[in-house]
Amino acid sequence: MSGFKDDEDFGEKFANEFKSARSKIKKPNILVLGGTGAGKSSLVNATFGEALAGVGAGSPVTKGIEKYENELIRIFDSEGYESGEEAQKRYKEQVVDFVKTRAPQLDDQVHLAWYCISVANHRVFDIDTKTINEIVASKIPVAVIMTQVDQVSEEDSQTLVAVVKDKCPKVTVFEFSTDASVGLTVEPLITWAHNHLDDSLKEGFISSTRSGIELKRKQSYMVIAQHVASAATIAASPIPFSDAPVLVGNQIAMIARLASIWDMPSIKSLAAGGIFSQLIAQLGRSLAGNLIKFIPGAGSAVGAAINASIASAITGAVGYAVTEVCERVVEDDLNGVVKDIAEYFDSNLISELIKAKMKGG
Repeated sequence: MSGFKDDEDFGEKFANEFKSARSKIKKPNILVLGGTGAGKSSLVNATFGEALAGVGAGSPVTKGIEKYENELIRIFDSEGYESGEEAQKRYKEQVVDFVKTRAPQLDDQVHLAWYCISVANHRVFDIDTKTINEIVASKIPVAVIMTQVDQVSEEDSQTLVAVVKDKCPKVTVFEFSTDASVGLTVEPLITWAHNHLDDSLKEGFISSTRSGIELKRKQSYMVIAQHVASAATIAASPIPFSDAPVLVGNQIAMIARLASIWDMPSIKSLAAGGIFSQLIAQLGRSLAGNLIKFIPGAGSAVGAAINASIASAITGAVGYAVTEVCERVVEDDLNGVVKDIAEYFDSNLISELIKAKMKGG
C-alpha cells in the first residue's frame, strides 16, 4: 500500500492530524458577569459542560475574576457583586477595567460578554444596566441572559426583559432555564455568539459547545469541501486503485478535523487507551481495501484508475457519513444515551453509510 505500511499508520496519521487541527484553533475569550446567585455557572455548564467550570478549576487572573479554559475556549468568570453601593461600585470598576486593559491584541481581548440577571430577584438593578452599558461602550458584543425564568410567571419575566431592553438598547436579551420542560435552552445564545465572533474564533467556539449541532454541521461541510478539492487535486492525473491509501490519507486528515469540530474527545468512552485512533485505523484500512466497492455499479471490472471525479465523490461521501455518525454520538450524549463508541465507528457501518451517500449522489 503506497504511503502506508499497515493500519497503524492510519491511526498515527489521524492522531497527528487531530493534534495539528487543535494546535491551529484560536480560543474565544468570553466574560461571564452578574450578581451573586445570578446563575452564571449553570449557564456555562449548559453551554460548555460541567468539566469546564468545575469547582476549584479556575485560576485567578485579577482581583474578582477567575479564568477557566480548555484547548478550545477561555471563560473569564467575574465574582458576583453583593448588596451595598460601595461593593457594587468596586464590581463595576473591576469589570470595566478588565475589559479595557485586555483590548490591544485579538488573542487577549474579551471577545464577548454574557451578563446574567436572575428574574427570581424580581427587579433589574442599576448596577446591572450601568455595567452593561459601559461594556457596550467598549465595543464588546454583549448578550444579557435572563436566568431562572422557571421561578416566575411569564408576565413577570417579560416585564424585566422590557426593562433591560429599554435601559440597554444595544444588547440582545435571552431567556434561559435549566428546567428542560420550559424550553428555553442556550441554543439561541450559541447562534448569537457564533455570529458575533471573528471568523478565526468561530471553530474554537462551536467545537467547545455541548450542543450547537446545526453550526457544527455547517462547519463540517466547509471542511469536507476543502478535502473534496484536495482529493480532486490528488487524482487530477488518474491514480491506480492500488494507490488508494494516498487518497485515504487525505480522508483520514478530514476525519481528524471533523472529530475536532464535534469535540469527540469530550465523549467519555473515547478517553481511554487511544480507542478512537484504533477505530480510525481500522476504518482507514477498510477504505483503502474497498475503495472500488464504494462506486455504484462498479464491480471488479472498473478501469485501472481513480479520476478526479471519483476521488471527489468518494471523499465527499466519507465526510458526510462521518459527520452523520458524529452527530449521532453528540445527540445521544446530550440525551443521556450511553453506548460503546465502537458501535458508532464500526468500519462496516460507516462503509454502508458511504455507499448509501454515493448512491444518493
